[in-house]
Amino acid sequence: MDKANFYCYAAGKESESICSDINGEVSGVDWHLGSLDHKEFTQKINNADLVIIIANLNNFSEASNVEFMVKLAEKLKVPTLVYSLFPIKLISQVNEKRAWLAQLDNISKATVLIVLDGDLLGNCMNKATSLTQHYISEGVDHLSTKLIVAIRAVIDPVIRQDLIGVDFADYRLAFANKGFYQTKEYSYEALNQAEVNNDNWLQAKVIFVTIYLNRKDAIDVYSEVSTSVCNMLKESHARLLITPVIEGRVQNKAVITIIYN
Repeated sequence: MDKANFYCYAAGKESESICSDINGEVSGVDWHLGSLDHKEFTQKINNADLVIIIANLNNFSEASNVEFMVKLAEKLKVPTLVYSLFPIKLISQVNEKRAWLAQLDNISKATVLIVLDGDLLGNCMNKATSLTQHYISEGVDHLSTKLIVAIRAVIDPVIRQDLIGVDFADYRLAFANKGFYQTKEYSYEALNQAEVNNDNWLQAKVIFVTIYLNRKDAIDVYSEVSTSVCNMLKESHARLLITPVIEGRVQNKAVITIIYN
């Protein structure tokens, strides 16, 4: 496929600081960490395949910037992903609460909003996978590592054509379902123990599964893991997209990220 045009924007100073630390860890994305006016933003994203926005949505100012971006992108028919750096909590300022809730409602209706899960680095077994262990050993903090993993789960299957190519049209079709999504990461062993989450996935409308594999025996391992995932979800009616990615930092059997609504 032709090179995808993926753009990533930070919605405020806090987000800019985090993104400036991780942009070298996520390839295939054109990062823009300064503020843009209406005209500049329109020119930049007009031919984009995907616009990624990083924000602390508990910050009223950042939420306002996100609302502007996603509504403009929606008019231009450009798909967007918004990553909320923190769990969304009611802000304390009473005079802004009503406006902030309206912002969140407008954002969730216009985009796919992914809230970084608090236990993304150690679901079920309370241990980081070999992929996140790499970033932590390099001195990357937990929040930045969670963001790297979450973004790569969507970007890598399109950008990196190592094992199987995925066209972004598949994602565009699935992302037609807007609203709040969750993202989680597992080792293969931990995934098989994630019975509580399996119940949640059975209720989901959309499920993205990215399987990171070492090149050794990749085809056989992918076949085993994907079959296991499909068996877990055999009673689900969700739109399911499963893609493999070769990742040399994966030392164990596989690392699986799951994004679902």
